Amino acid sequence: MSNGAQSFSSQLLIAIISISLGSFLFAGILENYKKDQGLQEELIKDYFRPMRELQSSCSSSHNELFLKYGELSGSYQLMSNEIVHMTVTPDSKLGQYYEALQMSIIKANVELKKGVEDLEITVKKCKTDLFLKYEELSLVTGSYPEFMGLSKKYTDAINSIYSERQKKAKENTKNLEPNQLIPLMRKFIAMDESIDANKSMLVSEMERMSKLTSQHNLIMAEYEELIFKKDYDLFLSLHDLYAIKISKKYSDGFISWVF
Repeated sequence: MSNGAQSFSSQLLIAIISISLGSFLFAGILENYKKDQGLQEELIKDYFRPMRELQSSCSSSHNELFLKYGELSGSYQLMSNEIVHMTVTPDSKLGQYYEALQMSIIKANVELKKGVEDLEITVKKCKTDLFLKYEELSLVTGSYPEFMGLSKKYTDAINSIYSERQKKAKENTKNLEPNQLIPLMRKFIAMDESIDANKSMLVSEMERMSKLTSQHNLIMAEYEELIFKKDYDLFLSLHDLYAIKISKKYSDGFISWVF
């Protein structure tokens, strides 16, 4: 062969090898890109969607909790009003079914209080599980530093709300000594209600106690709603953060993924 023929043959061989190698590389890159897309879909299915669903469940329970605190406040006030009414009203004017009314009011109050206690447990557990999902998503999306920053800001805000609530609740009960409650109850049980002075004292104490109890639950409702709003603000911030991280590879396209 001539040098020209050899040169052409070499160039042809190099071209064939380059095309073949390029094809293999492109096929490999394309396969990895497809796998990456599959991983992103699994990320949405296994992490992002369950996080949203759990947050919705937590939000629903938390919303119900602060509303029930308000209901419980009204229930205590109603129960107190009825006890006062029973105390100052002669038996002959109460009616034969009045006792059944009292019992139904007391039963409703007990059920509401139990409902609040159950919801407190539910909300606490749900929020713990939700924060684990937030943390997992931050790890798999590479946004852990951002998550820690938002989490610290949230924790500081919640601690401030707790501090304010404790201060307000303490102020509400500053004139009430817990160790006086049992002696006071015994005194009421032993007193002669036929004496007007005793009735007046009983009514006065019942009104004072019911006001403190009702106000306490209103305070709980008010600050639980503030916590609810902070929880939701955190969710919105993290939802946007994770959504942007996950969708970035989709929106950038194949060429951006390669380079």
